[in-house]
Amino acid sequence: MRWLMNWSLSTSLRRAIGVCGLMALLLLGVVRAPAQDVEQRYQQAMDLFNKPDMEGACELFQQVEKQNPGYKQTKTYMSAACRQVPILYDREQKLFNEGVQFFNQGDYEGAKQRFDQAAKVPVKNPKYRSQISAYLNQIQSRENEERLFQEGVKLFNEGNLSQAQSRLNQVVQGGGSKAGEARALLGKINDALGKQRAEEETNRLFDEGVRLMNGGSNADALINFEKVVQAGGPKAAQAQANIQRLRQTPKPSPKPSPEPPKPNPEPPKPSPEPPKPSPEPPKPVPSEQTLRAGLRAYFEGDVNAAERDLSDYLDNKGPKQALAYFFRGAARSTRYLLSGEKDAEQKKLAVEDFRAFKSQAARLQPPEKFVSPKILALYSEAVGAP
Repeated sequence: MRWLMNWSLSTSLRRAIGVCGLMALLLLGVVRAPAQDVEQRYQQAMDLFNKPDMEGACELFQQVEKQNPGYKQTKTYMSAACRQVPILYDREQKLFNEGVQFFNQGDYEGAKQRFDQAAKVPVKNPKYRSQISAYLNQIQSRENEERLFQEGVKLFNEGNLSQAQSRLNQVVQGGGSKAGEARALLGKINDALGKQRAEEETNRLFDEGVRLMNGGSNADALINFEKVVQAGGPKAAQAQANIQRLRQTPKPSPKPSPEPPKPNPEPPKPSPEPPKPSPEPPKPVPSEQTLRAGLRAYFEGDVNAAERDLSDYLDNKGPKQALAYFFRGAARSTRYLLSGEKDAEQKKLAVEDFRAFKSQAARLQPPEKFVSPKILALYSEAVGAP
């Protein structure tokens, strides 16, 4: 009986030892696998810490500390990384606010520097990226406007009025902060161009008068010189002297009339048949050069010359009527916009031209690449387009 009891105890003990051994093996396996996982995460956290990506390192160190408290130097690095996270977000906000301040002061270089620095702050959830992008786009637009304005001022001071007018027209059509100054300077340019064209016309009349005077056409020369005197300017005094000279020139004495013809005893010969009337000369076809000149003047910003040449082309019934109507309407629209949208007469004329373009070529789309959005909007309003 004692033997049976001893055997039973021995069997139970062996079973208990076996179960304990199995549990030990299992426990060893369970501990080994997390240790590898913890070490891998620890190394990843260290890599992020050294980049430095403090926010990512903080998160991984927190996971390591939760899995295996006190593992290596987790607490030390976790504390350093996690302290940096709010500092980084504060730095992003500070740089963004400084960029906005520089932008409002007109210091675009300083604003761009701060915005670029704010965009490079290494945080996972940046707060100001979309706003920074919008500010940078505004800065680029304003810098382009400033560049065009300064080029226009420089060209104006150098006397290159046509190119200055082209640059300043772009500034006005952009509608930025420099539009008012550009519009005021355009008024001076238009006055200067008008005086320049008047002086050129006066010089032409004077030179033509001299040519007529030297050729003996004194009456025509007098007409030209009188126009020069009325216009005034540097040639007026010389033109007045030429007028006095022409009026003091003695008129040629009349030639003696020929003796009357003696009677001819012979019977008069029949007069020849009257000449047939010559056919009327064909009407001149409007030159393509006139159309090209008008388009060139428009693209150079000389809306007055563009309207004049395109009107000549339309009056002569040129074959490309639709194109001429559209760009004459664009020239008149530009003058309307330069008036601050107050010249109702120019707007009315522009609308008439745009409607004429639409009636001439119903399926033709306007050349959108060559005119500003404001002119296209006026065109759409005129023709009722969406």
